[in-house]
Amino acid sequence: MVYLSKPLVSVIIPVYNSENCLEACVRSTIEQTYPYLEIIIVNDGSTDDSLKIIECYQETDARIVLINKSNEGLPMARRSGVDIANGKYIQHLDSDDTLMLDAIENLVNQAENSNADIVVSPFNFCYPDRPEDNNRSIFLDFGELSGLDCLRGMLVGKIFWCVWGCFQKRSLFQNNLIETVSHISYGEDAILMTQLLIHAQKVVSMNKVTLNYNRYATSMSYLGGMNDQKYMEFRAFPVWMENFIIKKNLYKELEKEFALLRIHNFFLGVSFRRLDFIKEDMRCILTNLKQFPDLKRALHRRKRRILTVYQIANWLGNFYLMYYIKKGKL
Repeated sequence: MVYLSKPLVSVIIPVYNSENCLEACVRSTIEQTYPYLEIIIVNDGSTDDSLKIIECYQETDARIVLINKSNEGLPMARRSGVDIANGKYIQHLDSDDTLMLDAIENLVNQAENSNADIVVSPFNFCYPDRPEDNNRSIFLDFGELSGLDCLRGMLVGKIFWCVWGCFQKRSLFQNNLIETVSHISYGEDAILMTQLLIHAQKVVSMNKVTLNYNRYATSMSYLGGMNDQKYMEFRAFPVWMENFIIKKNLYKELEKEFALLRIHNFFLGVSFRRLDFIKEDMRCILTNLKQFPDLKRALHRRKRRILTVYQIANWLGNFYLMYYIKKGKL
């Protein structure tokens, strides 16, 4: 076979009730210009016609491997695919997203030429109901970083930590103990990437779009659906990451970045109109600001002003915060 000398890539697609978008996702994979793939589709207990769609494509493409399992959530579905993968590289793909036609070919070339453990690339934000809002993700073309420095960039928001935007060597899973946190689906990619990055020697960037990230109202990351469970997971995943980094004796190296993440997540929680933990969160933030007073420089003017007022008095900070919320400015 002409492609035997080229590395196998395992594309892992977790599926749960994705009948409306699944065909586009699968087609974007089987039509790749790089054909040496195994396409592992994990049906995570779907109750719609997703399984039938997968089985139809499996009949026409021998590269498709089906895992049909009971519903355990996204982290376990993703891990089920990793556990049976045979490729040198892994490309994760959510069932409501699509790959660019030459995505895998470009990623393999970049990984092989640089001997990188992970290749980070930009993607398109796509809004099927509002195509006029489609745009390319911000992208830091950093060339080459260590895994720890890449994690540092992710913590401060300079690099996306979405797992499907990080083409990775399967050996990172084979050679290291990578934990699957089954009870946290919102933020599961941040948990996974934190673990992979501390073991990665070399991370490189590739300034070519590889994926269309489709923002449906049913998507896991869709902010309009911030229910109680998702909100508690949103609060839980940074805590898990922080505890993990502490256990690895790396916290001192990343303490400032975690402090900035805490501030960003506080204001993101405010944008969700979830004000349940303001007092608790602000106590931690004010402590961090005493330790790292220059953190405010990384914030927009309005957020800097709110934190400055909180440093004067909590009640005054609360007043300013509620004022900006009422005016729709946060």
